[in-house]
Amino acid sequence: MKFTQIRLITAVISLFLSLAAYYFDDIINRDGVMYMEMVQAYMSGGLNAMADIYDWGFFTLLVAWLSELFSSPIEFTASALNSILFVVFTDALLLISRQLLPNLRQIAIAAVLILAFFSINDYRDFIIRDIGYWAFTTLGLYHLIRYQSSFTVFHAVSWQIAILTAVLFRIEGVVLLGLLPLFVFYKQPLRTAARNWINLNSLVLPLLVTLSAIVVGQEGWVQAFGKFSDYLAYINTEALTLRAEQKLTILEEKILTPFSAEYSALILYSGLLVMLAYKLLEGLSIGYLILLGFARWQNRQRIAIPHRNLIVWFFILNLIILMAFLFRQYFVVSRYCVMTVVSLFLLVLPYLTRLIEETWLSRRRWWLGLFAFIVLAGLIDTFHSTNSKAYIKNTAIWAAHELQAEDRLITDDEFIQYYLKREKTNVTITYRPQKLGNYQNFDYILLVEKRRPTALKPLSGIRLELVHQEKNQRGNRASVYRVVKDDR
Repeated sequence: MKFTQIRLITAVISLFLSLAAYYFDDIINRDGVMYMEMVQAYMSGGLNAMADIYDWGFFTLLVAWLSELFSSPIEFTASALNSILFVVFTDALLLISRQLLPNLRQIAIAAVLILAFFSINDYRDFIIRDIGYWAFTTLGLYHLIRYQSSFTVFHAVSWQIAILTAVLFRIEGVVLLGLLPLFVFYKQPLRTAARNWINLNSLVLPLLVTLSAIVVGQEGWVQAFGKFSDYLAYINTEALTLRAEQKLTILEEKILTPFSAEYSALILYSGLLVMLAYKLLEGLSIGYLILLGFARWQNRQRIAIPHRNLIVWFFILNLIILMAFLFRQYFVVSRYCVMTVVSLFLLVLPYLTRLIEETWLSRRRWWLGLFAFIVLAGLIDTFHSTNSKAYIKNTAIWAAHELQAEDRLITDDEFIQYYLKREKTNVTITYRPQKLGNYQNFDYILLVEKRRPTALKPLSGIRLELVHQEKNQRGNRASVYRVVKDDR
């Protein structure tokens, strides 16, 4: 089998996995609601209206333009766009794998490991801008790797185009744009390294100057990409120190005893680092960690990985980005760790493919079956859901079509209000995310309730009539209540 065939098969399977994820998805993700609202705001009110919701709007603009071009629903357009971006992402990982692995057999094994990688597949049904960032950052890394081998203008230009596109999806790409090319100064004569660095930035500076001149002169574009100014906070040491002191004060006064208060900084920052380490190991997945353990136990010989140092530098930069966010916001979500996890995955990939190849060639069927189970278990776990949320969407759709135009409805659930608006209902909708407030002034209340009906406790003072309800197997439910009034 040729490499082009492996690429084609991998791309087709990646596209199929994304389509399957969207098909079986119950409900849009929370960030997806925001992006769809941004698209609607842009279509109705322009750039300023979009920027009022969130001020980094390239993904939103792309969805809006494609939706208008193909006359397709915005949610479908976003899902289709992300499916294509996932193909780019997995293909870029496969291209990098070709540079790291010695033969086509191991590259084919790498394709399976990439397609089954939980940290990638877990977001296939999400509508998020991150996928574009992951795809073009990885593609940029590939071209930088190729430039290290060939020093051609094509790969130097391709690196810049890819990483600049990544920046349009997430501003964090600026760090990689500025610092990743500095790797050329590692083990290269200064004059040669300087020439290569100029080649890798030959488009960036002129392009940034040109774009800045264009954008500043266009109304709304500064606001639409105003996220740049937010990142100045990361170099505001005074504000960061004040925030840290506030966190430490809370820890000392509310949690620790007077005898351990002096260790508050140690406890806080070691806790954050442990959380980060856990997120990275979790992202690499238990299955792949088990395979890595088998690989090191079976063959302790170290593999000379081509371009290892560049990938390590890529890992360090992504870790710096992650830690900067962690120590400013004091939390981190798995999605922000993906590029750091991918860096680790690329570093351990040669050991995993060597293990599986040697097991295949030695015909050790039991071991091969075990490894296949570990790999496929992660893939199956990605698409297996034990907690359906379709009841939320179905209840909102029912209310949109069954309630009358003169009815006034209030809800405190973000997903409910999204699907109500998506159905273009004539019902008057009020969304209050914190509390329902003056619910007596409304005709209907739409609530999402867990197994314990705590959502109804604040409403115990009024009479409610259950009109419609849907629930899942766990007993979680969404309900439409009519407010019973004396004059009805």
